[in-house]
Amino acid sequence: MDDNEREALTIMKKAYQDEIAYIMGVNNTDFSRFYWANKRRLKMYFIKIFDSSSIKISEKYIFFATKDTSDSIEILDFEKETHTFEFENISHNNQKVLNYLVSNKFLSKDIIPKIVPESINITFFVKNFDILTQSSVLSNCLKKFADAEYKKTHDQLITQNKIEKFPLTQTKLFVDTYHFDQMLSTLNDNQFTDEFNQCLFAYQNQKWFLCAAGLGSCLEHLMLLTLSNYHKETQLGRNPTAKDYLKAFTKDPIKLESRQQTFIDALFRLRNSVDHHNSGITSKRICDTLLDGISDVFNEYYVPSMKKS
Repeated sequence: MDDNEREALTIMKKAYQDEIAYIMGVNNTDFSRFYWANKRRLKMYFIKIFDSSSIKISEKYIFFATKDTSDSIEILDFEKETHTFEFENISHNNQKVLNYLVSNKFLSKDIIPKIVPESINITFFVKNFDILTQSSVLSNCLKKFADAEYKKTHDQLITQNKIEKFPLTQTKLFVDTYHFDQMLSTLNDNQFTDEFNQCLFAYQNQKWFLCAAGLGSCLEHLMLLTLSNYHKETQLGRNPTAKDYLKAFTKDPIKLESRQQTFIDALFRLRNSVDHHNSGITSKRICDTLLDGISDVFNEYYVPSMKKS
């Protein structure tokens, strides 16, 4: 391995790790969904292929990575060989491009099972420059790779109706799971936003007791905002408790059904069940349930109340 290849691999690895940190959060160590993590190794392929574009300042490559025993880079040039009518008509489809290269024996068929599917993408390098020195393009290939791995597993979790919880509020996974940014924008209430963000700060720092207590208050505040949209906040009386909020929700126009009453009552009971002696795992799960509950109350009760405000 020469210095250029070694430097290129360093750049690519850093771009991949930075993207994982952006998606998962820097303190998360569960990288099982990302192949080029921990001690796993990849061989990176950059294969120049024909490009029908009239702009000739760049060169088209298909990039993919295969499982290997060591990290390395392979650069191949099949631009002339792929300058055919058949190839031009399938060049928009990455999988067909690979099949073409294999069927025409430019690549061994043994390579196909080793390819990490999420790594495959088309990229463009500036013409007449060593591609190993074009760090921004190399980095972008690995960012796309990590993004594709995340999207695949996230879509699978949605399909299975199992959204995992992740403990860092600024991660893409957390945003995609809860969409709290949209909720806060819709509520447009500075006090609620400040209260809720303090809860997320406690969650991020694994202060489960503080988080759960704060989320209970946020739930009450959200129920107050809902009642206010119906001009029914006077039903609460002075110094309302959780029971008063729940009772107000059983009246017109919301009229909670028994199962819904049980659900919201259970959220408040969970809030009260967290103390300093709960295990971290137990407390986190309670906070996760409260976050789910706030999301449900917002979607099921606050959003419909906006039509009445």
